[in-house]
Amino acid sequence: MAKKEVNLDDDEGGAPKKGGKGKLIVLILVVLLLVVGGAAAAWFFLMADGDDTEQVEAGPPERLYTSLEPMTVNIEAPGRIRYLRAELALVTHDPAVAEAFERHLPAIRNDLLGILAEQRYEDLNTRAGKEALAEELKETIAGILRSRDAPDAVEAVLFNELVMQ
Repeated sequence: MAKKEVNLDDDEGGAPKKGGKGKLIVLILVVLLLVVGGAAAAWFFLMADGDDTEQVEAGPPERLYTSLEPMTVNIEAPGRIRYLRAELALVTHDPAVAEAFERHLPAIRNDLLGILAEQRYEDLNTRAGKEALAEELKETIAGILRSRDAPDAVEAVLFNELVMQ
């Protein structure tokens, strides 16, 4: 039998193996691309002027909520005495309005109790009745603040709690 010699150094017909230098070049290019990309990202985030951040910060002003303690009043209802328990919150964008609201709270609370006591059970039993009451309370609060030469930019009056028995 004849013995064949096998050349393990050659892949195809005696050509030397390539790829050592090619892999090194690809690896260097990938590292170079990562370094350039990182430098570009760092420049974009660190060196860019703050015009974009100023535009984002110039959005709508923050809403301020000021809550009142719950109020309980008798309301008009056929046949028997009914009670209304309401907990309200004032909504505004102006901190001066929230401060004026706190300062004039006794007068505001007095007038709100009067308005709540005038309500009828049948009227408040509907969504439209509750919305009308909230609008009336908002106008009353703004009127009280206006009469005392305080800022009166009340955005809304919200019900945190509204219970009728």
